[in-house]
Amino acid sequence: MHDDRRIIEDRIRKLLDRVVRPALYSAARPLSLSAWFVEGEPVPVADALSAAYEPFQVGSTWGAPWCTTWMRASAEIPAAWAGRRVEAVFDLDFDLTKGPGGQAEGLVHDAAGSPVQGLHPYNRSVLLAESATGGDHVDLLIELAANPPITGSAGINTHYGSLETAGPDHLYRLRQAEIAVREDDVWHLVHDIEVLDELMHELPLGSSRRMEILHALRRAADAVDPADVAGTAAAARGR
Repeated sequence: MHDDRRIIEDRIRKLLDRVVRPALYSAARPLSLSAWFVEGEPVPVADALSAAYEPFQVGSTWGAPWCTTWMRASAEIPAAWAGRRVEAVFDLDFDLTKGPGGQAEGLVHDAAGSPVQGLHPYNRSVLLAESATGGDHVDLLIELAANPPITGSAGINTHYGSLETAGPDHLYRLRQAEIAVREDDVWHLVHDIEVLDELMHELPLGSSRRMEILHALRRAADAVDPADVAGTAAAARGR
């Protein structure tokens, strides 16, 4: 009998990365941005609240080594999004191959300067409204930390080890800053596939449980319409 296990496993991974995850957010609008670049040591949030900011946009560079950039981000949630879960989504130039730490990271504050949550490669979104009313105003203050890539720890030198030698060049480029509607069925499908795929690969190759999970994932993949992931995600979860 033909063994199509690897074909199905590859299909599941590609479906998750190329089709399902990209459909997590549907409608989106850019955040209006401004930035304040701070040299040297981090400053208190009170200083950031009263500082003078300059226009900033997605695609702009930020962050000399070890320095801090404060970014204001604002928007208005459209009336058409009423009743939907709305999040702010950011990509500070994250490198998913490195994991959290040793790269760009951020701390999100509300308009009054109270901390809300951190930003890192595996936590890129900020909840704005579980059920938006439409017309809600978004006003965030974000502290961005430009951690340089320190490699090696056994006698390997790097010019990033000191402010005096690290240089003034920006390390990162803002890739994404927008508000968006999160598709809840897609979110649940992403986590279903991730958990089942990881569980499946922990089981022995000859395990009947592993094959059961494999074919459940295949049925889910069959049910996903790449042109309408949000509309077919619930059906895929039921397979």
